[in-house]
Amino acid sequence: MRPLVFLFILLSLPLRAHAETEWEKWLDGIMLDGEYSEASYEELYDNLLDFQRNGINVNAATREQLLALPFLSDQQVMDIMEYIYQHGSMKSINELMSIESIDYSTRQLLQEFLYAGDKPDKGFPSMRNIIKWGKNELSLYAKIPTYERVGDSPEGDYLGYPYKFWARYSFSYADNVRVGIMASQDAGEPFFSGVNKTGFDQYSAFVQLNGIGRVETLVAGRYSIAAGMGLTINSAFSLGKTAILQNMGRQRNALRPFTSASESGYLQGAAATIRLSDALCVTPFLSYRKTDATLNDDGTVSSLIYTGYHRSQSEINKKNNTSISVAGADARWTHGDLSLGATAIYTHLDRPLSPNKTAVYKRIYPEGSDFFNASLNYSWIHYPFNISGESAINEKGAIATLNTLGWHLSQYVELMAIYRFYSFNYYSPHANSFSEGGKTQNESGIYIGMKWQPRYGLEIMAYTDFAYFVWPRYGVSQSSYANDNVINCSWKTGSWQFSGRYRLHLRQKDSKSVSGLSWQAEHRLRIGAEWTADRWTSRSQLDVSSAPSSSSNKSVSQGYMLTENIGYDTGKWKLYAGGKYFHTDSYDSRLYSYERAMPHTFSYPAYFGHGIRYSLVAIWSPVPALQFTAKAAVTDYFDRSTISSGQQQINASSACDIEMGLRWRW
Repeated sequence: MRPLVFLFILLSLPLRAHAETEWEKWLDGIMLDGEYSEASYEELYDNLLDFQRNGINVNAATREQLLALPFLSDQQVMDIMEYIYQHGSMKSINELMSIESIDYSTRQLLQEFLYAGDKPDKGFPSMRNIIKWGKNELSLYAKIPTYERVGDSPEGDYLGYPYKFWARYSFSYADNVRVGIMASQDAGEPFFSGVNKTGFDQYSAFVQLNGIGRVETLVAGRYSIAAGMGLTINSAFSLGKTAILQNMGRQRNALRPFTSASESGYLQGAAATIRLSDALCVTPFLSYRKTDATLNDDGTVSSLIYTGYHRSQSEINKKNNTSISVAGADARWTHGDLSLGATAIYTHLDRPLSPNKTAVYKRIYPEGSDFFNASLNYSWIHYPFNISGESAINEKGAIATLNTLGWHLSQYVELMAIYRFYSFNYYSPHANSFSEGGKTQNESGIYIGMKWQPRYGLEIMAYTDFAYFVWPRYGVSQSSYANDNVINCSWKTGSWQFSGRYRLHLRQKDSKSVSGLSWQAEHRLRIGAEWTADRWTSRSQLDVSSAPSSSSNKSVSQGYMLTENIGYDTGKWKLYAGGKYFHTDSYDSRLYSYERAMPHTFSYPAYFGHGIRYSLVAIWSPVPALQFTAKAAVTDYFDRSTISSGQQQINASSACDIEMGLRWRW
């Protein structure tokens, strides 16, 4: 009980002010434990950070630029553009209060990304103005462990230094020009040696130009693209079941540079959105990139690898041994409330996929060198309804379809329904859409969600999702069902904000005791409280979990975690301290929690076992153009003498990481 007492003592202190931005709180709120990988969340985090730093001029923004903000619905985007068309340019971003569909929480989010500026002159700016008025930014980052992994020891397999670091440079001018270069290095990878004689393990770059005549956007280098509902291609982040209620299941049609350090989720080449008429635009794209792969003895690909780790000789042998070529186009016609689109994409691998299909659930894994996907999509927005969908087909004739219906029942109540059917034979190498199983394959289901604001400051969101898998899955030897249920409440009153979330996740899996399938239930509860004062910050959180145990000795694994974050902001100095106490029976009842991280990095790790985690972040800005950041984080375990396993094993019960960063703007 001592950690619980300590938690509420801290909660009672007069703390809180500027700990997290509104969009960081939003991102924390949409995270469902284990729904996506940390790399996926990092990509979304990096995109939102990029939007915040560059800003979007609401008076000059296109529909596509506004739709790039993941929390906006089609209706809200249409209402913003309609308001500017009817009333002229906004003089202040506070005019968003006049748009009925934009509620208080969405307005708070928009104020961090939008600004009301003058409309730019038509035409592309001169090179002289670009060079003279362009903005530069240089960011450096290093992570230094104070411990030794087995792989870093003289007897270990890692060939490089135990440090992680990266460098970023970006240049931008208004909304017309963006250039970015990044070099990154994971801990344990060779640096200026071996296969990395040129220095870093990974280099990436992009150039983005907007507003060149009929070319709305041109991107060369690394980029991401999304079309329709993501059934053919969506190399960007796909929102989960909680966040999709925010944007009412809208389509995502976006072309943007890829700025994340992740080695997955991007294309490499060139793409452009070309406006052929007021109603019609097309986006052709080409890509060629190398990727890591595990090869079979005959040289075919057993599996593609996107971790980006090249620390040991075995990992280096898999580096860039396979190439992927992509060619495709997306066309979109919009007239009033109606939007129609078509997408086609061809993908070629220089080595054919040939996975091991011994297990039954692997027999639907894709194989071959050539893949083709095509789709038709639609969207119709006519208040109070919002209807959208996409139907796709692959080279085998297998289909996938997803359709959504949003209904603004009143100013305070929104309802949404999603139906999807993904054939077990359907496969697209670049698909990334709404699902329960994590793939756009072998799934059908119905999702029903509701967002209700019964009074000012109070919001209730809830959904239920039923899914059916016709083909066996990992741990399931026959057709099976799943049911996911969440209710999320938040209440803001004065300086206080309270939140609560309960999730009941039911899945059918092979029974341990009897033949056939049995329902397994996973329960997760989160309760949080936040209080705001002048300069201080306080946020307290309790997480509880109960999940089926994989151990033969126990049927249920349980756990809880107490989290406290406090902060202090003087303007030039910002200090943030965080602490977690966690106690779970096993990995099955692991708990996830967002942790304040360094710029351009994201931390949402899983905690299990028995231990504590504490961290301190210091940010110093001696002048507005210069910022230094440092972080120290320690994890102490009470139930083990070693941490992790294999080459990552640390022969101690405690681990401390030091991180440092520098950002310079001019």
